[in-house]
Amino acid sequence: MPAGFKFDLNTDKVVEELCRFETVFRHSGGFNLDDADLQEGSFVPVLAPLAVDFVTRKAKVVKNIQIVEAANATATEYKIAKGSIVKVGMFIGTGSKGAEISAIDKTNSAYDKITVAATLGVAVTVGQVLFEATAVGGTTPKNIANKLNYARVKVEPGATVTAVGRAYEIIESKLYIPISDKDKTSLGDNFMFQPQ
Repeated sequence: MPAGFKFDLNTDKVVEELCRFETVFRHSGGFNLDDADLQEGSFVPVLAPLAVDFVTRKAKVVKNIQIVEAANATATEYKIAKGSIVKVGMFIGTGSKGAEISAIDKTNSAYDKITVAATLGVAVTVGQVLFEATAVGGTTPKNIANKLNYARVKVEPGATVTAVGRAYEIIESKLYIPISDKDKTSLGDNFMFQPQ
């Protein structure tokens, strides 16, 4: 190997087709990523739900999580899909109940495990999507998606995202960050989802 050359053999994994990309419509210009609640150096994945403000040209990532193992109403630990961008101190909600995340364990290769400070008070099912809530009661989402993210973006000062305004045949099971029912209502008819 010639001196001065360094090869990175740990390349990013190939992004699976998450939707019919020929149907994707991108908005002109970028949006400044509001990274106040994101860990620097982490990544915003493709088709992540975004709450975009067209006046300020800012975008916030909507932090949803998906349950991968059912748990009863008295549980304080939940197994969630890998790759979430949740953090300790964040409130999660179902729309009727909520809890505060007190610990996150990412050591398992199949799932992440979150611990909540007090029981959620309601059973959760496999595939159920919980959202980041404004308060511990879990009734109101902190952010609701009105667009999706076009390309993988590293969280760093000055980062921008490109907003997707339309996409069809989005395969929900392949999304890196799940889309809640409230997000789907806000996204409207320009976004069509299919389970798989």
